[in-house]
Amino acid sequence: MAHPSAVSAERDGSGRVLSLLKAHCADCHGQTEPEATLCFDDLRTDFGAGNPADGSFVETWQRIHEQITLGAMPPEGASQLSAVEVEQVTEWITRQLRKVSQTPDVWHKLKSPQFGNYVSHEKLFDGSHRGPASSPPRLWRLSPYVYDEFINGFGRHLREVTAMHQPFALDTSRGEIADFSAQQVAGEATLQLLMMNCRTLAEYQTTGVVFRDHEGKVRNAKRTPVEFEPILQAEGRPTDEMIRAAIAFEFALLLEQDPNEAEYKLLSGFFRRAAKVGGNIKALQTMLQAILMKPEAVYRMEIGLGAEDVHGRRRLSPTELAFAIARALMDTGPSEIEVVARDGETKVDLLNLALSGELEETVDIQRVVRQILDNNNMATADYRMFTQAHGIRNTRTLRFFREFFGYHHAPNVFKDAKRIGFGDRYLTQRMVDDADQLVMHIFDRDRDVLNQLLTTDEYFVAYLGSFDHIQKDLHYIKTNKNDANFEFNTKYLQRSEAAGRHPIPIEGPSSRQYVDFYNLDHTTWDYPVQQPFKMPVGQRAGILTHPAWLISWSGNFDNDPIRRGKWIREHLLADTMPDIPLDVNAVVPEHRDQSLRERLRVTRDEYCWKCHQKMDPLGFPFEQFDDFGRHRDQEVLGELLTIFPERHRDARVTDIDTRGHISNSGDRQLDGDVNDAFELVQRLGKSERVRQSFVRHAFRFWLGRNETLVDSPTLMAADQAYVKHGGSMKAMIASLLSSDSFLYRKTK
Repeated sequence: MAHPSAVSAERDGSGRVLSLLKAHCADCHGQTEPEATLCFDDLRTDFGAGNPADGSFVETWQRIHEQITLGAMPPEGASQLSAVEVEQVTEWITRQLRKVSQTPDVWHKLKSPQFGNYVSHEKLFDGSHRGPASSPPRLWRLSPYVYDEFINGFGRHLREVTAMHQPFALDTSRGEIADFSAQQVAGEATLQLLMMNCRTLAEYQTTGVVFRDHEGKVRNAKRTPVEFEPILQAEGRPTDEMIRAAIAFEFALLLEQDPNEAEYKLLSGFFRRAAKVGGNIKALQTMLQAILMKPEAVYRMEIGLGAEDVHGRRRLSPTELAFAIARALMDTGPSEIEVVARDGETKVDLLNLALSGELEETVDIQRVVRQILDNNNMATADYRMFTQAHGIRNTRTLRFFREFFGYHHAPNVFKDAKRIGFGDRYLTQRMVDDADQLVMHIFDRDRDVLNQLLTTDEYFVAYLGSFDHIQKDLHYIKTNKNDANFEFNTKYLQRSEAAGRHPIPIEGPSSRQYVDFYNLDHTTWDYPVQQPFKMPVGQRAGILTHPAWLISWSGNFDNDPIRRGKWIREHLLADTMPDIPLDVNAVVPEHRDQSLRERLRVTRDEYCWKCHQKMDPLGFPFEQFDDFGRHRDQEVLGELLTIFPERHRDARVTDIDTRGHISNSGDRQLDGDVNDAFELVQRLGKSERVRQSFVRHAFRFWLGRNETLVDSPTLMAADQAYVKHGGSMKAMIASLLSSDSFLYRKTK
């Protein structure tokens, strides 16, 4: 007869779990020097009987659950758990944790962008998970870009006359999606800044804000809506109609909706009580602040107010859907986005289109999404020298490219001033502007987008947006005699025109030198007035060889093959890399008589190579470029004082070794040796896995969360839409924004 404890263990599954851990983990986690001080001997399994206050054994199970869920354990080379066994162990631990009112800690991590790849890529795209898909109900804090547009709605000169604080900062990092709904919350500091802004806005709409102009004179700026005037001018108590009109105006301005009767009653009563204490003006300001601090002014609410279907899902209501689409594609609200109705003629704002029932069908949503994307292209781009807003209207799409590739961080990478030289010839922001134009140009053409992004040899360099803009800036340079560089500019223009070349339309000799980072000689370059243009043969191929990307993923004094390889591994191959172990001193030896590849031999040590074999061979091909993004054939050795080769004519040099390797990519056709960066990006650009990884990152950006296995149908449909329409990213986005993952909410 079986022992009672054995019967109990068999019934609740603990016996099976313990036997699996013993079979796969005992060698490393036994009593003798257990790895990570984690011993599995005598593991308690009686969660329900344990004292929740004494949670040391619970913490052990949390660590086990995390390591198995993330695939970190068992390690490579050890006996692996099967997919079924992983599911058995993790589900059992989850059930036991619930007995002590806990959930797995790793679930919180899996909501962060850097953990998105831990969901099996193969399972997401093999069709084994058929849904139905949905997202959890959520509150999504406003982004700083949306808040900026909201402030602009009060008057674009408002920021010029008073301080308006940005309460909604995003924690951005290179190559990582920043705006995740689960990560954005409005804490105490955010609410304090909001309250300060609300007081200022209420004053601006009523009595005005005091400021000093450029001459030091005290002035008053205000923009009072006509709906407020009767209250401000009333000698006695304002009528209910006056108060209701003021409330309705502020709701329309702020929330793009009408207040309900309960809100009218609440705010009107609030006004009446405040007026008894402080008078009509103070009461109006206080009431306006109350509206400006409503939850809807801080969070997007995506609850799912539609009817519940047979799967327990609720569809977004028409209003929720209009706001969700607007915030996905633009930084403005749905009432400010004009679209064409189903009849092909009637123009209506997105909110009213949704309320009229024209966003019920998938085909209608996709039509509207494509229309919004098509109406906001690079046609109005303006990069003249005094232009602040460059006119790129698809700012949300541009933000995706920036956050995916990370090239916009180039200005944040410190480079020693002694290496740069003098003046502002190292204009990284101009390089970022060039990269912006490149990715948006490819997006607007919308053909074979990803492959073009990775392989194109056509670039924008110092392009102002149009031939007319070029002529205007050149005219300014020719006629601006007050500029300190006028004589230098004039001589440069005369030399260029005498030689039959188009001059670079940038003011100042040192500023023009930034084009040298593209291996273009600023003194002899015939500036192409029609762009993009083909770069010198064999020097550039796509965004990964663009100076902005190369600088962003470089160190302060060297290239960084490790981080470049890690970026490719995670962003293009949908793979995962562990954090640097705490006991590792990740510093490249400072032996300047050796090439960087030679100095990185330290990563070949057995302990290090387990991870570095996935990164270094992907990053080494980019040694064709220096850490300022210039193409090169040789690497200069020794202490580098400047970035200019002409100052190192006597320095020792070594030939560049650009060989690399792709391994364990998940795509057999992709794996193998590569001779240089060009062969690498060409192979990556044609890979199905790379394309699917790109779709996964697009999902995270436009859905605001990591994908799960339930989202498999959404991802597969988006990938198929991309392929079916000839590599159309717009078709992919339209598919994502009309998917069940986007449209439905379900409480897990």
